[in-house]
Amino acid sequence: MIDFNMLTTLSEAEIENPNLFPFPFGMHITFAIVGLLFFLFRFVTEKKPYQLILAFAIPFSLTIWLSDNRAWFYALGAIEGVLVLCAFITTFIFKDKPEDKPAESAKAEAAPADDDDDEDEADEDFDDDEEEE
Repeated sequence: MIDFNMLTTLSEAEIENPNLFPFPFGMHITFAIVGLLFFLFRFVTEKKPYQLILAFAIPFSLTIWLSDNRAWFYALGAIEGVLVLCAFITTFIFKDKPEDKPAESAKAEAAPADDDDDEDEADEDFDDDEEEE
Protein backbone atom coordinates (compact mmCIF):
# COMPACT_ATOMS: atom_id res chain seq x y z
CA MET A 1 0.00 0.00 0.00
CA ILE A 2 1.29 3.48 -0.82
CA ASP A 3 1.87 5.89 2.03
CA PHE A 4 0.99 9.32 0.64
CA ASN A 5 2.33 11.01 3.78
CA MET A 6 5.79 9.84 2.72
CA LEU A 7 5.74 12.28 -0.20
CA THR A 8 5.01 15.24 2.05
CA THR A 9 7.66 14.09 4.50
CA LEU A 10 10.24 13.92 1.71
CA SER A 11 9.28 17.35 0.46
CA GLU A 12 9.76 18.86 3.91
CA ALA A 13 13.12 17.18 4.54
CA GLU A 14 16.02 19.15 3.04
CA ILE A 15 14.60 21.24 0.25
CA GLU A 16 16.43 24.54 0.18
CA ASN A 17 14.49 26.27 -2.56
CA PRO A 18 11.35 24.33 -3.62
CA ASN A 19 10.91 26.38 -6.80
CA LEU A 20 14.42 25.57 -8.01
CA PHE A 21 15.05 22.16 -6.44
CA PRO A 22 11.91 20.02 -6.20
CA PHE A 23 13.82 17.09 -4.62
CA PRO A 24 16.36 16.99 -1.81
CA PHE A 25 19.99 16.56 -2.87
CA GLY A 26 20.15 12.95 -1.67
CA MET A 27 17.17 11.98 -3.78
CA HIS A 28 18.54 13.83 -6.81
CA ILE A 29 21.89 12.06 -6.57
CA THR A 30 20.13 8.68 -6.17
CA PHE A 31 18.04 9.26 -9.31
CA ALA A 32 21.14 10.39 -11.21
CA ILE A 33 23.12 7.29 -10.24
CA VAL A 34 20.24 4.97 -11.14
CA GLY A 35 19.81 6.74 -14.50
CA LEU A 36 23.55 6.59 -15.20
CA LEU A 37 23.77 2.88 -14.43
CA PHE A 38 20.64 2.09 -16.44
CA PHE A 39 21.75 3.93 -19.59
CA LEU A 40 25.33 2.62 -19.34
CA PHE A 41 23.99 -0.94 -19.10
CA ARG A 42 21.71 -0.38 -22.09
CA PHE A 43 24.58 1.15 -24.07
CA VAL A 44 26.82 -1.83 -23.35
CA THR A 45 24.11 -4.25 -24.49
CA GLU A 46 22.65 -2.36 -27.48
CA LYS A 47 25.41 0.10 -28.55
CA LYS A 48 22.99 2.95 -29.34
CA PRO A 49 24.54 6.45 -29.16
CA TYR A 50 21.50 8.10 -27.57
CA GLN A 51 21.96 5.87 -24.51
CA LEU A 52 25.48 7.17 -24.00
CA ILE A 53 24.31 10.77 -24.42
CA LEU A 54 21.60 10.30 -21.78
CA ALA A 55 24.03 8.47 -19.49
CA PHE A 56 26.11 11.66 -19.53
CA ALA A 57 23.22 14.14 -19.41
CA ILE A 58 21.51 12.76 -16.31
CA PRO A 59 24.44 13.09 -13.87
CA PHE A 60 25.37 16.40 -15.51
CA SER A 61 22.12 17.79 -14.13
CA LEU A 62 23.70 17.53 -10.66
CA THR A 63 25.86 20.55 -11.50
CA ILE A 64 22.88 22.77 -10.74
CA TRP A 65 23.75 22.31 -7.08
CA LEU A 66 27.15 23.98 -7.61
CA SER A 67 25.86 27.51 -7.87
CA ASP A 68 22.78 29.57 -7.06
CA ASN A 69 23.52 31.83 -10.02
CA ARG A 70 20.54 32.20 -12.35
CA ALA A 71 22.85 32.41 -15.37
CA TRP A 72 24.17 28.90 -14.62
CA PHE A 73 20.59 27.71 -14.09
CA TYR A 74 19.59 28.83 -17.61
CA ALA A 75 22.88 27.71 -19.19
CA LEU A 76 22.47 24.24 -17.70
CA GLY A 77 18.90 24.13 -18.98
CA ALA A 78 20.12 25.02 -22.48
CA ILE A 79 22.90 22.41 -22.33
CA GLU A 80 20.49 19.73 -21.11
CA GLY A 81 18.03 20.71 -23.84
CA VAL A 82 20.73 20.32 -26.50
CA LEU A 83 21.76 16.92 -25.09
CA VAL A 84 18.17 15.67 -25.07
CA LEU A 85 17.68 16.99 -28.62
CA CYS A 86 20.87 15.21 -29.75
CA ALA A 87 19.66 11.99 -28.11
CA PHE A 88 16.30 12.35 -29.88
CA ILE A 89 17.94 12.94 -33.27
CA THR A 90 20.35 10.01 -32.91
CA THR A 91 17.44 7.65 -32.28
CA PHE A 92 16.37 8.27 -35.87
CA ILE A 93 19.83 8.42 -37.43
CA PHE A 94 21.05 5.14 -35.91
CA LYS A 95 17.76 3.25 -36.20
CA ASP A 96 17.96 -0.47 -36.99
CA LYS A 97 16.61 -1.43 -40.38
CA PRO A 98 15.12 -4.90 -39.91
CA GLU A 99 13.70 -4.97 -43.46
CA ASP A 100 17.16 -4.95 -45.07
CA LYS A 101 18.54 -7.90 -43.12
CA PRO A 102 16.00 -10.52 -44.31
CA ALA A 103 16.39 -9.34 -47.90
CA GLU A 104 20.18 -9.74 -47.73
CA SER A 105 19.91 -13.20 -46.15
CA ALA A 106 17.36 -14.25 -48.78
CA LYS A 107 19.76 -13.16 -51.52
CA ALA A 108 22.60 -15.05 -49.85
CA GLU A 109 20.49 -18.21 -49.66
CA ALA A 110 19.26 -17.84 -53.23
CA ALA A 111 22.73 -17.34 -54.70
CA PRO A 112 24.12 -20.83 -53.86
CA ALA A 113 20.93 -22.46 -55.12
CA ASP A 114 21.35 -20.72 -58.50
CA ASP A 115 24.97 -21.83 -58.68
CA ASP A 116 23.98 -25.43 -58.03
CA ASP A 117 21.54 -25.35 -60.94
CA ASP A 118 24.27 -24.15 -63.30
CA GLU A 119 26.57 -26.97 -62.20
CA ASP A 120 23.78 -29.52 -62.72
CA GLU A 121 23.25 -28.25 -66.28
CA ALA A 122 26.97 -28.42 -66.95
CA ASP A 123 27.01 -32.01 -65.63
CA GLU A 124 24.09 -32.88 -67.90
CA ASP A 125 25.90 -31.40 -70.90
CA PHE A 126 28.97 -33.45 -70.00
CA ASP A 127 26.86 -36.60 -69.70
CA ASP A 128 25.26 -35.89 -73.10
CA ASP A 129 28.72 -35.59 -74.67
CA GLU A 130 29.75 -38.97 -73.29
CA GLU A 131 26.59 -40.65 -74.62
CA GLU A 132 27.15 -39.27 -78.12
CA GLU A 133 30.62 -40.88 -78.41
